[in-house]
Amino acid sequence: MKLTKIASLILAIALVFSLGITAFAAESGSITINGISAGNTYEIYKLLDLESYDSVSGAYSYKVNSDWNTFFETSDALSYVAIDGNGYVTWTAAEDDDTVAAFAKKALAFAKANGIDPVKSSTVSGQFVVTGNSGVFSGLELGYYLIDSTMGALCGLTTTNPDASINAKNGAPTIDKQVQEDSTGQWGANNTAEVGQDINYRVTINVHQGAQNYVLHDTMSTGLSFNEGSVSIQHVVPGVKEEIVPAADYEVVTNGLGDTCTFEIRFIQSFCDKLETNDKVIISYSAKITEEAIVSYDTYTNNAILSYGVDHKTSEDSVTTKTFEFDIVKTDSQNNLIPGAEFKIYDAATDGNEVAVVKVNDNTYRRALSTEAGESIVVTNDSGKGMIRVIGFDNGTYYLEETVSPAGYNKLTTRTKFIISDNDLNAIFNDGIYSTGSGVHVVNKTGSMLPETGGIGTTLFYVVGGILVAGSLVFLVTKKRMSNR
Repeated sequence: MKLTKIASLILAIALVFSLGITAFAAESGSITINGISAGNTYEIYKLLDLESYDSVSGAYSYKVNSDWNTFFETSDALSYVAIDGNGYVTWTAAEDDDTVAAFAKKALAFAKANGIDPVKSSTVSGQFVVTGNSGVFSGLELGYYLIDSTMGALCGLTTTNPDASINAKNGAPTIDKQVQEDSTGQWGANNTAEVGQDINYRVTINVHQGAQNYVLHDTMSTGLSFNEGSVSIQHVVPGVKEEIVPAADYEVVTNGLGDTCTFEIRFIQSFCDKLETNDKVIISYSAKITEEAIVSYDTYTNNAILSYGVDHKTSEDSVTTKTFEFDIVKTDSQNNLIPGAEFKIYDAATDGNEVAVVKVNDNTYRRALSTEAGESIVVTNDSGKGMIRVIGFDNGTYYLEETVSPAGYNKLTTRTKFIISDNDLNAIFNDGIYSTGSGVHVVNKTGSMLPETGGIGTTLFYVVGGILVAGSLVFLVTKKRMSNR
């Protein structure tokens, strides 16, 4: 079969003479690559020598370039071509795009593994002349060429005469990272959560042809713990298919990483070879918000970046998760802070479920993990004499129940309702004076002291009674004396 039928594919170029069956040792040609990307390296390999050709009949006579003899002796190469007793090469495999691209990738892999050098490279001054978004290799011997770039193999083969032009179709991939809000199920750039909760993430890789060396690097901030067994990956061909990627096609690595990321997902090259432009690879996984460093952190970031080709990386994409805190402020009716109260938190005005908390230090409690036993919130003299901070909560409506009131104060009979809605509920003090309306304010009132036996109430009766008795005696004595006279 004639190799000219695969001229529409991406890689490789043979440069030929113009007319008649002839030999042309001195003739040279050029290869122009359109749509190049800044920062990439482009290299070309000469697989076959073009001995002669007839452009009218379309007959081409190829022999193996001496640098590639070993490759064309392998079963991989011979499953695509046949070589006769005189050394002439004929294409024998199917001529569809996938088959030809597979051959090009195998040839490129062999060159990398066996130290076959390119005949020209853009890293060598003067060998690759760039004008705008095109680059030209010139002064080439006519032949059949394979082109590679650090963005990924162009992975195609073609023959033209004598000046060839191809389009670089292996564009840069991009990624899109999202986090799920559990209350709505929606995916976006941020969400809210509580300590102990599992957070769902996904990264979508938007693929371009020529995918090579795909590695996802994911970095989690302090307070997030990666759930290694949660990784699931889909290969999506829009409008055609969605399929789960077998675990054998990638590796999740958490140790011995070359950078500061939390984990990497490394895709094997045979999987990358299946990817085409506009395909999507969707990576899903989760992490837990831990109790560690919860006092110092309430915003948790998760960053992802994709490395590909040779030393290429996408832009980093990040999402954030937010937890919230609130202050319990205990005062008397004059807004004086008072200690001695104890509280529990519930999810309903009556009955409902207790929202467990654990003590972090004298001034702070946090939401408990599912494995931890909760405890009452105690406002003591050591805890700000009337104020406690509670951390690690999600958005929601909560109810504070006073289980013990300060000594001398009436215990509240109903729960205090408060709502967290994308903001902390912090207490505000101006020059040490509590600002009403901030935090979660709980007021206790004290009753009047009732009279006691032996107290001022009975003493008063005794005094008045004594005065009345004395007055009566004076009156009687006076009246008797007047009678005697």
